[in-house]
Amino acid sequence: MKRSLGTRAMVRALVVFLVAAAAVTWLLSAQSTAATSQSASLTSIVTTDTANHAPALGSAAIADSIAVTEVATPEQTAESDAQSRVLQNVFNGVVFGLLLALASVGLSLIYGTTGLSNFAHGEQVSLGAMVAYFFATDQPVSIPLTPWEFVIGWPLWWAAIAAIVIAGGTGWIQDKFLWGKLRKRGVGVVQQMIVSIGLSLALLNFLQWWIGPDRLRLSKAIEVRHQVGPIQIGNITLMSIAIATVVLISVALFLQRTRLGRATRAVSDNPSLAAASGIKVDSIIRLVWIMAVSLAALGGILMALYDSGTKFDVGAKLLLLMFAAVTLGGLGQPYGALAGSLVIGVVVETSTLWLGPDLKYATALGILIIVLLVRPQGILGRAERVG
Repeated sequence: MKRSLGTRAMVRALVVFLVAAAAVTWLLSAQSTAATSQSASLTSIVTTDTANHAPALGSAAIADSIAVTEVATPEQTAESDAQSRVLQNVFNGVVFGLLLALASVGLSLIYGTTGLSNFAHGEQVSLGAMVAYFFATDQPVSIPLTPWEFVIGWPLWWAAIAAIVIAGGTGWIQDKFLWGKLRKRGVGVVQQMIVSIGLSLALLNFLQWWIGPDRLRLSKAIEVRHQVGPIQIGNITLMSIAIATVVLISVALFLQRTRLGRATRAVSDNPSLAAASGIKVDSIIRLVWIMAVSLAALGGILMALYDSGTKFDVGAKLLLLMFAAVTLGGLGQPYGALAGSLVIGVVVETSTLWLGPDLKYATALGILIIVLLVRPQGILGRAERVG
């Protein structure tokens, strides 16, 4: 039964990706057809004009006029540039979706195992980037509430690993001393959500006080970019794609092939039945918190490299997109969070072709509303009987 449910979920995700690919292909083919027809009409006009003036021009002038028809017109160049921009934005959307998925999968795991919509998850993204900057920068930094300043200056790889480890430790601390205590006291999910809003504001102000309000760069190296057809790809982007893909595949294998992963899915499906089966529910939830915060920190680091900078509030700005991805894919469905993140990423990046950059997040939320009106349980969510 579980295998059939997983198969249906993967089929739904494949259908979503095929529909999105078909829509992009149709758009590009429409633009290409328009460019071809416009080119043909211009060529026919020049050819007719050449034929009418052939006796007076001579063979040399005719050859020059024919050569002129082979040169791209400004309209053709504009159409080619427009097509390249569409492909570039679609590619950027896929990359952005992969990086967003790192944080969204963790948010989905937390909701699946505890039922909590964690509004402080965005600050975990910012925390990862800020801690990596703390270890990697060549500028003086200090530990909070201490008067000493120093320079660590680690290589970015070591700084990123240290930031992910520290972030995972904060996930353990949160569940050990906050969320675990609230669960044992029987505090409801709504009250826990309000606590998460307060924690979000506290972390946001702490990061601003500690690191500052300025935009920061994790790496000052000049990125080498490669041209692959109409798409430009940088080395940092390729590295981010590879890391995000490997990590997401590893999470999927963990959930599907390991004993702890199967226990995590059991707790997500039915905590009471999982506890009756001998699974230590609190230990599994604590593991989920460690994984979720670590994934969010990794997403924040890669997002800072992809955007060539980060700020203390970058996670707060991404929080609505993460919620949109989780809801779009299906609440509590890690694979759904991945599918939803890819859809949100492509929509956000391609919408800038027609709308202003300030409205790109609004378009993603608009797509979320439309999908939920058609399929309330999300792309990969299971329909539940009400009443």
